[in-house]
Amino acid sequence: MKKIFSIVLSGICLLSATSCKKYLDVNTNPNDPLQSTPELVLPQAIVATAALAVNTGDYNSYGSALNGYFGNAGGFGSLGVLISYAFTTGDYNGLFQNTYDNLEDYQYVINKTDEANVFNAAANIMKAYDYQMLVDTYNDVPYTEALKGLDKLQPKYDKAEDIYKDLGDKLDAAVAFMNTVPAASVPKIFNGTSDPMFGGDPKKWAKFGNTLKLRLIIRAGGKVAFTKATPDAAVGFVTNDVLVQPGYTKVAGKQNPYWDRWAYSETGAARTAANVYMPSPYVLTFFNGTKILDDTRGVLIFQQWGGTNGTTTPANQLGYTGADAPKAPTPAFWYTYASLGSNGEGIFKGETAPQPIMLASESYFLQAEANLKGILAGTAKTNFDNGVKSAYAYLFRANGPNSATTPNYVEDWEPYYQDYMDKEANEGNYLVHYEDATTDAQRLEAIITQKYIALIYQFGGESWNEYRRTGYPRSTGNSATTSFASIVSQATGPDKLPTRVLYPVSEYTYNSSNVPSGVSPYTDKIFWAR
Repeated sequence: MKKIFSIVLSGICLLSATSCKKYLDVNTNPNDPLQSTPELVLPQAIVATAALAVNTGDYNSYGSALNGYFGNAGGFGSLGVLISYAFTTGDYNGLFQNTYDNLEDYQYVINKTDEANVFNAAANIMKAYDYQMLVDTYNDVPYTEALKGLDKLQPKYDKAEDIYKDLGDKLDAAVAFMNTVPAASVPKIFNGTSDPMFGGDPKKWAKFGNTLKLRLIIRAGGKVAFTKATPDAAVGFVTNDVLVQPGYTKVAGKQNPYWDRWAYSETGAARTAANVYMPSPYVLTFFNGTKILDDTRGVLIFQQWGGTNGTTTPANQLGYTGADAPKAPTPAFWYTYASLGSNGEGIFKGETAPQPIMLASESYFLQAEANLKGILAGTAKTNFDNGVKSAYAYLFRANGPNSATTPNYVEDWEPYYQDYMDKEANEGNYLVHYEDATTDAQRLEAIITQKYIALIYQFGGESWNEYRRTGYPRSTGNSATTSFASIVSQATGPDKLPTRVLYPVSEYTYNSSNVPSGVSPYTDKIFWAR
């Protein structure tokens, strides 16, 4: 009823702005304000961004289904599109719609503040985070005419390269401001309440924005003429997991969103989301010794990892492998640490755990690639090794306080990392030992492959982007362990994988004069794709 009344009132306002203004002045409801403040909007927007990766229609599930992280567990007809790749305009609509909904909040903060303001800079950094996800998924999207509300109901579509360039400019400005703003100029209301990600620390915001700029540069691959061709090395980059913690608690609607979607409700009821998926035979090859032997992370990621050396195929909690899995009842905790507790070990950290928005491992792998390509000074091997170490550290990170500088661990991760590096089975393997790569192609393959492992089941969209950009990790032939393409794929490319998803049906209904037509999920590529 409230929504219908709002629509009717909007129509009246279009006919008589003066009378509506008077009406609204007289009938202001203090419990339903028409205006808010940046310090109230920014935190809920950041929390919503963290949830974008794990909620229905999310980037993680979309990417994880296409990049070989998981497949159909068996007996679920609803996953047909993930087997055929025959995408329609009705698939993955949430990616487009939910991200723009989130962007409206950041734009509100930007509109309500001036450029010399920490809330403005933080909102611009998060706006770049969201818009890159949109461009990397859809290519051209509404940008310069978007987020204007009733002033522009049918925004034009901007070129993806132009959006990347402008995002780079906005990140440059926001990073420079956050890195140099005097402490005395930071308002007291910019704190752990209004900033659930960095607790009101501008320097950390600067490093995060600088890392996002590096991601833009790396992904663009020379196809965008950025105003500043390199990020600010003096600012530095993310070296700790970027975590969002608004005060998640074991209460309905307030749990960690990843735990709430894939694990348990606040009452302890098992979520059914994981039932329909199983690990692919392909992804297991990076743990069971086929390509890499990594039994420690195998135990921490996959339910009931078999054997003592990681060579037995992991199974779900019922003992079924991906080859013979029936429709499994709950709980189907097939890709998390075997215990159903919430101490933090593994991928699911618990109902009160902070939600990652970027892992430190990704930052290090970005830096390693930048070193390899001469974008940044430094040693690629050092950053490569730090990336793997950070991936290990995250899996051992306890469900404790949201302190990026002094995280606590369930147990010491370093001996396990060293064991991984010392394994005889991994000796001479350039995917593990960067120094054993003999060509730049092998070095890049090592970086992207380890990023693929580090982002598993949490940032599937990012991993899928990297495959489409680089072709790594390799997906070749028609063997289940060498290719993650569906054997009934309708894609026409050599790797039998799709190139993108389609714009949502809502755009063809309400913005048909602007949305690109004739887009193919098999031949149309994102501008940076190989």
